[in-house]
Formats: sequence, structure tokens, C-alpha cells
Amino acid sequence: MRLNNLVIPHPVLGQADDISGNFGFKDEPSIITNDKYRITFEIEHDNGTISDLVKVDKAVYCCEVLCAGTLYRELFYSKDLNFSFEISRTSLRNRVDFQTYCLVMKDILNYNNPASHSDFDGFLFDLEKADILAIFGGFSFNADIQYHKLKAASSFMQIVPNEAGKTLTEYILDDSKIQIKLPEELYEKYKFFGKKKDFSPIIHASLVQNALTVALFNFGEHIERGNIWALSIKHRLENELELNNGSFQVDPVKIPELVQKLLGNPNGRLIERLDEMSNRNENE
Repeated sequence: MRLNNLVIPHPVLGQADDISGNFGFKDEPSIITNDKYRITFEIEHDNGTISDLVKVDKAVYCCEVLCAGTLYRELFYSKDLNFSFEISRTSLRNRVDFQTYCLVMKDILNYNNPASHSDFDGFLFDLEKADILAIFGGFSFNADIQYHKLKAASSFMQIVPNEAGKTLTEYILDDSKIQIKLPEELYEKYKFFGKKKDFSPIIHASLVQNALTVALFNFGEHIERGNIWALSIKHRLENELELNNGSFQVDPVKIPELVQKLLGNPNGRLIERLDEMSNRNENE
């Protein structure tokens, strides 16, 4: 059920100013990824008439899930304001949309909501099963983004060998992850120490920092293309206020600073690690 630009003749909480009062989500919905997606959130409202109808089973709170990438569509119901449900990871791909509302479950004659706008004064409405009483809003997420790993560079970047004969490092942005392509000889050496924890700050402050800087100077076009690495960074920029004040717009002048924030001060970690390694060698 798509609710965009929908006009309903009877008063609906959340439709323009049909019914006065508070409504929406209490907090940001939680999406945890394991072998399944677990979605948890709580809606809220202060309309006593709707609450009473839910209590007597004449209405119910619902969350509709739509995934155009897999044609998945499902309704999840709740008798209270809390929702918690699971969806198989194989059922979702790309963008997933969630819409929450309250539906009529049994025919209701002569419906009147005391908090309705004065335009509805003197009118009563006969409602049928599946009519909408309230719209609480919606949210979405991209099923291809590993939200629980977003702060790890590996969630949006990978180091791979370049094609035979290539002697310089290349950065490939037209993929789900930013690819750092090392010449074959360098890649073989990288495999030896690249996954060792001691060398992680060095890799971050050099290869990873350079690649991310290049990527952010081309950020806008890859957002438009829907590249997963760009959408992953966009999510962080929108939701981590210390990064960009809630906006995913990237100021080119501030890209070097932003890269360091995204990677958790790689230069500082590099110097600290080199200092540790130097002290270790002196003590041996």
C-alpha cells in the first residue's frame, strides 16, 4: 500500500491536519543484521479514540515492508506500539521501504474522532475493514549495506591485484566497494603483512586514506549511480553528526578533514603505531 499523495475522505491521524495530536516514531528504528534482518522500533501517538479501538480489536497497528528488488511485500501487525520482526536476508535486495499505520480490523459505523479538524464537524463515517485510521510515517534502508560494519574500512573498500602488466596503483570507484588495485608484485607482498593487526594503521594512513580522498572528490556522481560504497558513506554522514552535521553534502575544501574523521584519525594512529614499533625494537 503506497501512501504517497494519498487523500482519504475521513479524518486520519498523520494526514495533513485532519486530527490534532502527536504521532510518529519514538526513536530511530533499529536494524540488526545477522543471518536475518531484525527490525525493531516503537511508534507513538496520543489519540485516545484510536487507542481504544485497538484495545477492543477493532483496529491494529501495522508495518508494511516493500522491496522492489525482490518483489517482497509483507504486513506485520502489533496490538501495541512496539514492533519487532525478522526477515530473511535472501528476501531483500537494494532499497527496502517501511510504512507504518493503523488499520481498521472490523467495520466501524458512525466513526467520529473528537480530535478531528473542525472541517469534519457534524460528519460521521462508516469505515470498513482495512481503512486507515492513522499514518505514523516510514523509513527505508539499503539491504546491500552492512550497517553493523560501517566504521570498518573493509565495509566500503577492498585491496585487490591489478591486471597483469600494470605497474601503478589504480583506484576503481565503479563497483560496490572502492577498489585499490595494486600491481601484482606489490600485491603479493601486501598479502604477507596486509592482514596483520600491527600494520593496519600504516595501511589506513597510506593506501586507504589516499583511496578514500580520491573517492570523496567523486562522491556526488556515485551517489546518483547508487554505488554501495557511496551509499554506505552517505549513511554515516547523515547519522553521525560529528562527521558532517547531519548532511551528506561533501564540501571539497573539507574532504581531507572528513577522510580523517571517517577513518578514525589514521595519521595519529600511524604515528602511535610507529612509536610502539620503535620502542619495541629498542627494547629487544
